[in-house]
Amino acid sequence: MDTLESMRTFARVVELGGFAAAARSLNISPAMVTKHIAHLEDRVGARLLNRTTRQVRPTDAGQDYLERCLALLAGIEEAESIAGAATRAPKGTLRVTAPVEFGNAHLAPLVTPFMQRYPDVTLALDFTNRVVDLVQEGYDVAIRIARSLDTGLIGRRLATSRFHVVASPAYLARSGRPTAPEAIASHACLTFGLPTLWSEWPFARYGTTSKVRIESRLISTSSEALRRAACEGAGISWLPTFVCGGDLRSGALISLFPDYDTGALGIFALYPHRQFLPVRTRVFLDFLAERIGGQPDADPWSP
Repeated sequence: MDTLESMRTFARVVELGGFAAAARSLNISPAMVTKHIAHLEDRVGARLLNRTTRQVRPTDAGQDYLERCLALLAGIEEAESIAGAATRAPKGTLRVTAPVEFGNAHLAPLVTPFMQRYPDVTLALDFTNRVVDLVQEGYDVAIRIARSLDTGLIGRRLATSRFHVVASPAYLARSGRPTAPEAIASHACLTFGLPTLWSEWPFARYGTTSKVRIESRLISTSSEALRRAACEGAGISWLPTFVCGGDLRSGALISLFPDYDTGALGIFALYPHRQFLPVRTRVFLDFLAERIGGQPDADPWSP
């Protein structure tokens, strides 16, 4: 059995705190993880891990061995990076998760170009709106959309998506265009309801910030449902550009207060804190930055 692979497996088991999580991360079976650990324990003549039904932790001998393994693996990683960066092809399975609507609208169109550029990488995509635990569930990359991040994961900001208060020409012709932010309080509004109802919309200009409480005609956890209802004239909505940017460019939706700052979201690519970032993960992050724009403070969907 390859001792270096066993060392990598051992390090991943300790990092992720379990055999099953390490197996998912490495795309091997739990039984193979067990064989790798047994190989190392037979080789060094000592128990390296204490295993319970709830967790896996290194023994004292295992902790000492882990530190030396990490130093050895870091040296190999650096040597390979220097010697083979120009020629080593990324390969293996890359597990990626993203919010449903962002994934369908903006990540799915990148799948084929990425696979064509890197034919030895297999993508496993999971589009879900739940917050995935990358470490415990064995994901390599997660796309997160948030105002800010409070996480122990490593994050790379890919872009910024700004909010616009929008309505269709048909709705404005029927109900009138509000001339000031506070006027939207008397209009039918379409708003998010996850995780809590967004019942106040922010407006900032010239250093002054205010919030307008709205009357919700439609509450949804789906940005696509809100976008579609707004396009069909159901009311006024407050949407980020990654959802409504195309409609603003086509004229299907109109930004009612373009000279106000109505908030923004960061588009982040997160990955577990690891000393060894696989080449396939690195090239995927670079590919996302290339295709989405590569300027963290820029809004690539802005009209």
